[in-house]
Amino acid sequence: KRRKQLSKELNKFLNDFTETQQKEVNVDVYDLIQAGENHSVEFKSSLRYDMKENIVNKQLEDVIIKTIAAFSNGQGGTLVIGVDDDREIIGLENDYNTLNNGNKDEFELHLRNLVNKAYGVEFASTNLKVTFPIVEDKEICVIEIKPGNKPLYTVTKDKYGIISEKFYLRSGNSS
Repeated sequence: KRRKQLSKELNKFLNDFTETQQKEVNVDVYDLIQAGENHSVEFKSSLRYDMKENIVNKQLEDVIIKTIAAFSNGQGGTLVIGVDDDREIIGLENDYNTLNNGNKDEFELHLRNLVNKAYGVEFASTNLKVTFPIVEDKEICVIEIKPGNKPLYTVTKDKYGIISEKFYLRSGNSS
């Protein structure tokens, strides 16, 4: 009987210990979007879908990676994917359709894999908070980037295939 009681108390402790609580967002996502881009907020229409060419464009993924580095190398910030520069809510459907299962779980996995490859698993798991709010009936991706403890250098390749490391930083509303 004592063992059963101890087991019950231990399970309660573990359940309470691992219980996650939703933190209330200070700024409504819609208000954040309506305020526009600035030194701590950047909009991108998509992660990888080129809306002009109607194809997957890996260069768009590189832009996302550079933007994450620029925020991390500065004061941190918020990257919103699925919203264009004119604050129009595009959503993630086009990006989803470029992935095998076409859902937000696969989108987040792909995004995290890109970040893991560029900056390491430790950075991706401790410096990014990724959420998928619905705004105007469209799902978007909001990435909150903490200021980093160390500089992030981004490996880039120019049009001739020459590889170099670059340091990106946020300046006003651009990286």
